[in-house]
Amino acid sequence: MKAVRLYAQVLVDVALAPSSGLDLVKLVTELELFRALLESSDLVLKTFGGPVVSEDEKQKALKLLCEKAGIGPVAARFLSMLNKRGRLSLLPGILKEVEVLQIERKGGVVGELVSAVALDGAVLSGLTEALTKQMKKPVSLSAKVDASLIAGMKVTIGGVTYDGTVRSKLDKLANQA
Repeated sequence: MKAVRLYAQVLVDVALAPSSGLDLVKLVTELELFRALLESSDLVLKTFGGPVVSEDEKQKALKLLCEKAGIGPVAARFLSMLNKRGRLSLLPGILKEVEVLQIERKGGVVGELVSAVALDGAVLSGLTEALTKQMKKPVSLSAKVDASLIAGMKVTIGGVTYDGTVRSKLDKLANQA
């Protein structure tokens, strides 16, 4: 989504501007904290996600939540701006896109790994490390599960797909017959 990328780009550009004096890692950590608050409470989700609460009340609740959670003024202003525009629900995507932008700024690439079963952190970390060595640049993978693959995994990086799934092998066999 274009809006997610745009908000993430602005956040990174402002934080990394030489004269900003901001710490992007701290800013993202504070925004992650608020994202966790949003996702952990039905009451918080209903407050910010629905039409029942007025915009002024939402802003007051946001300010109070930020103060109680120890969220700094820059992160609070960013959240307030998203809230005013009705885009607070984009926060998880914005944070993910900030990670992508940081990797791209370091000359790295972002990829997607799709597997038949969920992979544990150690396996995903090992695959990321192996791909980083092979590509000679930082690689970050987002993992998804697709049970229709039967077994194996498929990795897409930079528009190139490496398919080692049983589903693709069965499809190749069917096409040869």
